[in-house]
Amino acid sequence: MLANGVFDLLHVGHVRMLAAARALGDCLVVAVNGDASVRAARGPGRPLVPARERAELLAALAVVDHVVVFDEPDVGALLERLRPDVHAKGRDYAEATLPERALGARLGVEAAFVGDEKRHSTSALLRAAAQRAEPPDRMRPESGPGHRGFVQRRRRAALARAGWLDLARLVGVEDGEVVERGTGRFVRRLVLLGRTVYLKVGDPLQRRRSPILELQHNLALRAAGFRAPEPWLALEGRVGGRPVGALVLAEAPGPALDVWARTVLPGLSAAEQRAAADGLGGCLRALHTARFYPRDLTAWHVVVDGSPAAGARDLVFLDLMRLERGGPRPAPRRAARGLAALSLSLAGGVPARLEWRTLRAYLGGTLAGARPWLRRLTRARARLRRKGTFRTPR
Repeated sequence: MLANGVFDLLHVGHVRMLAAARALGDCLVVAVNGDASVRAARGPGRPLVPARERAELLAALAVVDHVVVFDEPDVGALLERLRPDVHAKGRDYAEATLPERALGARLGVEAAFVGDEKRHSTSALLRAAAQRAEPPDRMRPESGPGHRGFVQRRRRAALARAGWLDLARLVGVEDGEVVERGTGRFVRRLVLLGRTVYLKVGDPLQRRRSPILELQHNLALRAAGFRAPEPWLALEGRVGGRPVGALVLAEAPGPALDVWARTVLPGLSAAEQRAAADGLGGCLRALHTARFYPRDLTAWHVVVDGSPAAGARDLVFLDLMRLERGGPRPAPRRAARGLAALSLSLAGGVPARLEWRTLRAYLGGTLAGARPWLRRLTRARARLRRKGTFRTPR
């Protein structure tokens, strides 16, 4: 049996067609269109998957015995060479539209049209992908009586129906649990639109706690390839004559880094612990190299969604209200302050050898020649201790 096609973005229609073709005989050879012939037939954007990879995927199917890549416009040459009993095609073809119909008849090769009706196609998958919901970071301006801000475009309608575009309503929310409370501000954890979210409400003028600024910081970090909570809504205005701001963020999955260090780290092998230290150090180095300097870089403001060994892929940075952006040159003083805060917040939870390993990964090599950094880090730790306001690990 011989079957042929592009098989770009392998889908269930392909599998059903090949299974039906294999049922017609004892051996199925699949011919895959080469990249050049696909581009010539379907445009410069295709194929999405290179021919070698498409062939590898097909060869992994149990119903396929052999795979060959061909670059001609049709499989006439292969029919001449292989002389199969049956040439199988999908039901999007018919005898009248089969390019090799005359040659097959001359060679005595039977044409068979198998599989389900044309209900699946790569083109349909591409259209569906192009029409899917907007990406989460697309925001739109939002304003109303006494407030202004931004809302995630794809959730605006649902948030409006829930009454969450009313700043006074957000100030008075009593759902969920209060997870943090300070002078003139609170943070609630609750379920909204089927997702767990955090609602932060406070005076946007107090210590530069602007929800719009924090939303912008989240978006900037995510755009740079790092992970931060998905922002849904940020509003600022006046309620009852006083300035108020509200921010809604989706909850990041996974435990905080300090919790992970206490509960998961001790059970890992020595090699896994070293990999975790290397991943954390490398991620922090990338963060600072990109000129992002979180002032609140503590272990409870870093969430582990997987393992620190994966670096920026599995580490999520929280509480970005006071994120500082650097200029064209690195700022070691700012970087040392964040590293010191993280080190103090992990005190006692991470062995000293792993802390040193993390720092070595951050510095990009050995600790030789790192004395200026170590002195700066020591001074930063001392300053944080002297302040007396540094939180102890939970």
